[in-house]
Amino acid sequence: MHSVMTREAATVLGVSQRQVTGLLRAGKLDGEQLRDGTWLVTPRSLSERKSLGARSGRSWSSSSSWALLGELSGLAAAGMSQSTRDRIKRRIRTCSAEEIARNVMTRATSHQFTADSLSTTARSLILTGSSAAELVDSNLTKDLRKVEGYLRSGTLEEFVRQQLLTPDDEGDVIIYDRFDMQHRSGDYASKAVIAADLARSANTRERSAALVALEEMRQRWLVQHTK
Repeated sequence: MHSVMTREAATVLGVSQRQVTGLLRAGKLDGEQLRDGTWLVTPRSLSERKSLGARSGRSWSSSSSWALLGELSGLAAAGMSQSTRDRIKRRIRTCSAEEIARNVMTRATSHQFTADSLSTTARSLILTGSSAAELVDSNLTKDLRKVEGYLRSGTLEEFVRQQLLTPDDEGDVIIYDRFDMQHRSGDYASKAVIAADLARSANTRERSAALVALEEMRQRWLVQHTK
């Protein structure tokens, strides 16, 4: 499936064309701007946002989203103000797993490629989402037909060149930018990050398992932080 115009994306999401353009400029939808100024949206990014529903209210910042996932994973975020910490705790107490998944989605943008060697590319990434699904739910199996992960180091452009990746809206490699290394556990992201990324999946079973896992982490956090 080819990239779609902002008018079509607006219809799919139930928002205005101007809002779609704003999401693209803010990096909250993945796409590209042509020389004539026209924006195109990648189908995966559009599908992810649609599957998690419409967002209302103020967007969560990337840093606070990572910090919230850190709280669920038991990781202490350094250099965070008390007001930010209080806001994150309030969000965990009041938001459902689906609301959390929807709001933290924009902390990282996905980019899709075709790989020359899936196994080589997989070894060079911090795995998440469907590439680490079994860590979220033992009844799920890793999808060996694709690779999903974060960069270990360097820039996306360097990685694409080194791995001989080709941009492809239907590709088998999904790379997320802006990773918080505090969430790295060996070859994998933390469980909360894996679940949040798996919640982007168009596969109903994977998405359901991801939301269950996030809710279980939220409930454990509530027990630990309720006096």
